Amino acid sequence: MTGEIRKGMKENMEGTTKATSKVRIMDYTDDFYETVASTGRKLVLYGMGAMAEYVYPHLTDVAYVCDRRGDRRAEFHGVPVITPGELERLEDKLIILVSVKKLEHRAQIKALLSSMDIDAMVFEFCHNKSFPTFQMQERAVCKEKDIKKVHIVCYPSGWILEKFAKKLQEELGKKGIQADIGSSVDMMADINHHMAYYTCEILSECNDTVMITHVDSVNKLNLVKHLLKRAKMGICMSRDTMNQLTAQGVPREKLCYINPAQDGVIKPRKYVLGLTYHFHDDNRKRSTAILDICDKISPDFFEFKIMGDGWEKLVESMREKGFTVTYYPEFDYDVYVKLMPTLDYYLYWGFDEGSMGYLDALAAGVGTIVTPQGYHLDTRCGLTYPCRTIPDFIETLLQLEAQKRKITDAVADWTWENYAQKHIEVWKYILGRDDVFGNKHKYEDGIFSVMCIDS
Repeated sequence: MTGEIRKGMKENMEGTTKATSKVRIMDYTDDFYETVASTGRKLVLYGMGAMAEYVYPHLTDVAYVCDRRGDRRAEFHGVPVITPGELERLEDKLIILVSVKKLEHRAQIKALLSSMDIDAMVFEFCHNKSFPTFQMQERAVCKEKDIKKVHIVCYPSGWILEKFAKKLQEELGKKGIQADIGSSVDMMADINHHMAYYTCEILSECNDTVMITHVDSVNKLNLVKHLLKRAKMGICMSRDTMNQLTAQGVPREKLCYINPAQDGVIKPRKYVLGLTYHFHDDNRKRSTAILDICDKISPDFFEFKIMGDGWEKLVESMREKGFTVTYYPEFDYDVYVKLMPTLDYYLYWGFDEGSMGYLDALAAGVGTIVTPQGYHLDTRCGLTYPCRTIPDFIETLLQLEAQKRKITDAVADWTWENYAQKHIEVWKYILGRDDVFGNKHKYEDGIFSVMCIDS
């Protein structure tokens, strides 16, 4: 509280000859403009800072501007400026509009005015329906350190939403949070999380959050708007849905998104690399280079199919390195015809005119990673990846590996564990916790989509 306001309050509170205060603090629903028009009272604008500058053009017939710094300035837009102490010298009935931004300062000013011997109706610019100003949300501080109980509202369906509920329950349990599933709210739970917005009706506030997806009709949109009047947060499955709902009038501060999870049990289909020729001791086809290649690429992304005799020792070494190798030591034409279309790429790094398997690979529509020599060069667009040296082959295969790894990495951290953790962070925010932003820049959904940073 400023010294001048505190001093003024003390002087007025200590005065024994003052008449009973006739100051009335008006409510949010009391219409300022209607009161000014109907009472004929003189209008006093309290404050001459930035907010007063903003509101002044919307007022007419301002009689005085009151400010604790009034003794330093004679006029405000041509209106006489007075100090708070000078209000009591006015004999008129007043309407005072407090145009000060900070809540605590407004409280001090109202307390001072209430202590004065004036006949005044006091309005707040920041708290009156006549002035639709932005209001900062007050958030209660959470007294409990951790969330203890979460109730997941989900009707048995045997399908995807029930799976979401069970996975969320499982992961919350791993984090020491009691979580159960039921078809109605639990009034004793810290959080009630509804898995399906279109089957729930929120009758009372129980720190509810609602999963939102598939809003594909006007009725569903209106239902979402209705539910979020009481629910604390609508949790979309995607940024796109969150943005669409915001554009259609759903309050942005009531929306966030958490991407769904995948089970992490499906592994990528490996590239199948084929070699269909005999092993030669004279190294004419540089067959032993296969081990140099296997040292550089990952068995998680490649497997081999080999047909031809003499590869036994190399195949054993490849398997020891972790690669799956399907090996046919004898040439079988019928098997060969069926094998060739199952390849992703045919490999050949020899320089001896060419490989007949290369032609069959093209006939099967299979990609080729082969040397640009001999009749290989006479096929039109037949060389998918021409390579001359073993480092060339390694580099090409690493590029293919990187392409697939980029795809799998896109959802590598979309796990049920992270899905649950992101919900916990949003729930802690709802309960008033502020220490939930520790993972900043690690992901964009969850708590960070609560922050209104566009997308």
